[in-house]
Amino acid sequence: MEGTIKFNLSPARRAILLICVTVFCYIVASIIAGFMFMKGITASKVCIVTVLQDVLVFILPAVVTAVLITRRPADFLTIDRRPGVMNTVLTLAALVSAIPLINVVIQWNETVSFPEWASGMEQWMRQMEESASKTISTLVNGDSVMSLVMLILVVGFFAGFSEELFFRGTVQRMMITARVNPHLAIWITAFLFSAVHFQFFGFVPRMLLGAMFGYMAWWSGSVWLSAIAHITNNCMAAVAMWMKSGGNESGFTDIEHIGEGSIGMVCISVVLTAMFMLMLYRNNASPSGLFQKPE
Repeated sequence: MEGTIKFNLSPARRAILLICVTVFCYIVASIIAGFMFMKGITASKVCIVTVLQDVLVFILPAVVTAVLITRRPADFLTIDRRPGVMNTVLTLAALVSAIPLINVVIQWNETVSFPEWASGMEQWMRQMEESASKTISTLVNGDSVMSLVMLILVVGFFAGFSEELFFRGTVQRMMITARVNPHLAIWITAFLFSAVHFQFFGFVPRMLLGAMFGYMAWWSGSVWLSAIAHITNNCMAAVAMWMKSGGNESGFTDIEHIGEGSIGMVCISVVLTAMFMLMLYRNNASPSGLFQKPE
């Protein structure tokens, strides 16, 4: 599939172009955020800045790069392919099944402690975590329905789609179309995806989710499938966050603790997640599948 796309630039120049456009857009986004936060941080400002950053740092570099490197940008970004009903069902099943496993990895990653000689770095990283948490908490402005809608739109849909378009639709695709081993491309992209969040104590679980999204996008040949998974994951977290902020404790708010302390549940999670991912692979690798896996 990748061989049918003709590029205007060599793989190295494509990568340099993406880096330059991304860095430029990141600087512009940082300047805008700096001006907006000069007189204080409010929920409305955080919403506006978050959306602007998603557009400038992720969507714009992806689109600009795709347009400049090929005459078929939609094909390159894989936004012109529908994921299909069965693919979507298997994707959501795999994502939900992975919750206990991811929760245990999150719990482990949060308790990682550095040696004494690196205590300064650990303190700096934990301060970064706290700063990120405060910024996200600012988005939860009360317990109104409108607050929930804004949280789902900004954190769920917009962030999920923009990050998938950039990482799976552009970075991962750029490597695969440059003949990099697809598995290596998926894991490198997952590493970068987790690294740009600057949250070390959530690095491993985020990288695992990134790899899962990467395989979904590669096997299906559609970035929409990984976007659906990413958006669903973000929306579940957003709803739980909103419910907690309003003091509305329920079974759903405990979703981030499912599987903790239960080896049996984690084992079931591993088996079910692997099974649904295998079914997803076979659904796309078979001749009757919606998309034939690239060689």
